[in-house]
Amino acid sequence: MLRARPYRLLLPSLLLLALGACADRGPTLVAPGGPALDLFGGHIRWVAHTGSDVGDCTVSPCRTINYAIGQASVGDSVSVGPGTYRETVIVMKRLSLVGHDAVVDATGQTAQPNGFFISGPGAEGSSVSGFFIENAGLEGIFVLHTARITIQNNVLVNNDAYGPLNPLCAAQPADCGEALHLQSVVNSMVRNNIVRNNIGGILLTDENGPTYGNTITGNMVLNNTKDCGITLASHYFSLTAVATPSVGGVYRNTVTNNTSNGNGAAGIGVFAGPPGAAAWSNVVSGNTAMNNGEGGIMIHSHTPLQNVNNNVVTNNTLSGNGIDPDNPNDDAPTGISIFSAVIPIPFTVVSLNQISNEHYGINSTNAVTLSGLNTNVFAASVAVPTSIH
Repeated sequence: MLRARPYRLLLPSLLLLALGACADRGPTLVAPGGPALDLFGGHIRWVAHTGSDVGDCTVSPCRTINYAIGQASVGDSVSVGPGTYRETVIVMKRLSLVGHDAVVDATGQTAQPNGFFISGPGAEGSSVSGFFIENAGLEGIFVLHTARITIQNNVLVNNDAYGPLNPLCAAQPADCGEALHLQSVVNSMVRNNIVRNNIGGILLTDENGPTYGNTITGNMVLNNTKDCGITLASHYFSLTAVATPSVGGVYRNTVTNNTSNGNGAAGIGVFAGPPGAAAWSNVVSGNTAMNNGEGGIMIHSHTPLQNVNNNVVTNNTLSGNGIDPDNPNDDAPTGISIFSAVIPIPFTVVSLNQISNEHYGINSTNAVTLSGLNTNVFAASVAVPTSIH
């Protein structure tokens, strides 16, 4: 696994102020020295590498991010200054965390081996921006069972470092938590992050309830060499029925305008794992997926009692990707692979994609209707534009 460290992301306060939109919250430009309110009326809690964990962090900075979180009230901002903070940052109430050339290094964290752990209904509406997050044994950012979270303008590198020893891999070997993981999370935003040189990139799953209404946009997901770049994977399990929207499924999420290059498996994947799983009505649009170890974009159904219907793959740019190892009719590099082992996939939109430097442009097995096939554009370097089985 590559260990190269990209540049740290420095977001000046003025830039953060300009980014306030949707659920985002920016700090004021007031420096420590007196209590300050952010733009939304909450207090700012200051953290500095030279601070001390005393007081309430509003007049003078504290030393650790978690101490400042402990002092903060719901709706406050935590502004973290330059330096390296060796801790797992745990967020269970609504806060805005803003890093200014701040590194969260999770090396050696064992009780909760993540860089950031954002969990529960109390954390709804929180945001994390401007951090460099590295060396977590599990996910760099793990968001669990909450809503309206914003993760933006962070750099994640060398996370999921347990690799094959990761206990998540035993249950789901196709995805081991990855660098940034939304599990049973709804109506959230992951945008403009750099996710590179981890085991895997960005992952959405549904072990504790449905994952829907999320937007994954503008991210650079690069050289995560052991797994997929961006994965939407339903892990809901039932031997009696497919997940209904109220209990499980990964659905109605949007993956748009990302770059997912040089990853070890699919550039972007929409997958149903065990019986009962449901990964439906997701939109994958305007992305670039190049030079990934498996197909550029892959959609899979593997067992009975699954729903992988009505997904949309449109206006993506795909080039130089690998083989889909699960599709028995895919024996050469493929731009888009759609495969069901048991239940035919009734309807999928595959339109307006630009595909080059692949043997197969679009390769499908057991997909009944592929809408928009004649709108895709294939370069001369594509030997077989469509292979339908």
